[in-house]
Order: sequence, then structure tokens, then C-alpha cells
Amino acid sequence: MSKYPLSITLLACSLLPLPATADEPPADELPKPGSVVVDQQRRELILSAKVQFPEGKPCINEYGQRVQAFVGCATAAGGDAKMASYFVFLVDVETERVFEGLMKLGCRPSVHYSIEEGRKRSGLKPETSADDYLQGDPVVLSVFWKSETKGWVERAYQHFATEMVEVGERQIEKPWTPHFVFHGSGAIHKSGTGCIACPCDCPGGIIADNRFPIYDPKPNVRFDMAKAPPPGTQVYIRIRPISSRSE
Repeated sequence: MSKYPLSITLLACSLLPLPATADEPPADELPKPGSVVVDQQRRELILSAKVQFPEGKPCINEYGQRVQAFVGCATAAGGDAKMASYFVFLVDVETERVFEGLMKLGCRPSVHYSIEEGRKRSGLKPETSADDYLQGDPVVLSVFWKSETKGWVERAYQHFATEMVEVGERQIEKPWTPHFVFHGSGAIHKSGTGCIACPCDCPGGIIADNRFPIYDPKPNVRFDMAKAPPPGTQVYIRIRPISSRSE
């Protein structure tokens, strides 16, 4: 039993924000095509995207390794994104605008490199140091869309993929457990790839899984297209930074 009077308990409950229903979008504002929403109050960036099926590309419905993100932009560095055909979630703004939006939310990169410099630092070696990992404030990504049967649905970015690891002579399928950080390399060094969140520590994008050093070893992952909405579906990408604060 609550130690507080019923009237106080009811008042406290009435002040709590009501959760969004399946009929309401899980964001205060949705971006129109070609725009970005930077919500300072909710501390999140919302992007507009469409689903595409990059059939035949690495890690799509089969296990493999890739540097290309599963979510990326159609344009980057003033032109068409080099890796646009690899993405499942194709965002309709330049990568640089995503970078700028995260910076507005206070998210900061700390270790970033060009693709060429990244190749020099590739792999896990006896001399590997902390500077051989891309670094920056951690971020959390999710994808949400309106289903015809279920209303609004939201899934974590890593929900769509699984990972295969070797234990001795066995291969074990496990949840995909990336550690995403905002390093900003793709925008800072104008790589033009369009990648937003790469499944390995790749300097071509702006967010990377930095569990391992730059480029190698790459995790062995499989993106399950059956978990994504059908190609052509309008979806929204939510990025929430865990921003560092100065003492």
C-alpha cells in the first residue's frame, strides 16, 4: 500500500505524460520529406526515409561482413551518395545535415579520420591504441513507421539484424549488440558515402559500432528483411545522443 494519501497519488499520476497510442506518431513533430527535425526538448533527431531492398548486397538476408550502413542518406558531400544502393533505410537529406543536427543536440565527435587515414590504423594488433578506435558521444537509433494493421510501430536499429560469433569450433547466432558512437568522420572529411550508422568501426559514415578497431575485425551480421516494413514504406529514423557534459 502507498504511504502517500490517495489524493496526492492521483495528482502525481495526472502530471505524468501520457504514452503515445498506436494511432499517434511517437514524436512531437515528423519531418516532411527533405527536412530534418531537431527536437531539443526530447533530445532527439528525426529523419524521413523510405525502405528499399538492396538485394544481393552483403549481409542482406544472409550472414556476411560489410562496411556500409543499413541506414544512410541518398546524397552526401554535394552529390549522390556512393553507397546509396546498399541501404535498407534511405534517408532523403544529405549526411552533412544529419551531422549538423546531432551537433545542435550537443553530440560531439572526439576521434575521427578520413577513409585513407583509417586504413592505416586498421585491425587489432599488439600496437593498437585507443586512437585506433573511432570515438565520440554514444547514440541510440530506432526506426518507426505506421503499419496498416498495428498502427505506429517502433523498433530499435539492432532489432533488424542478428550476429554470428565463433566459440571454439562452433558458430553461435546471437543478438546484434553494437556500441554506436558519433564520430562524424564522413561529414568532417567529406567521404561522400552517405552512411549514417555503420555495422563496423568505419570512418566512411558518421556513426559507427566501435567494439573493435577501425575496419577489422568486422562483425558477422545478417539483416532480416522480413523484420522491416515492405519496400517503399515511409519510415522515420530516430537518433538520440547521450551527450557528454563538461564538468
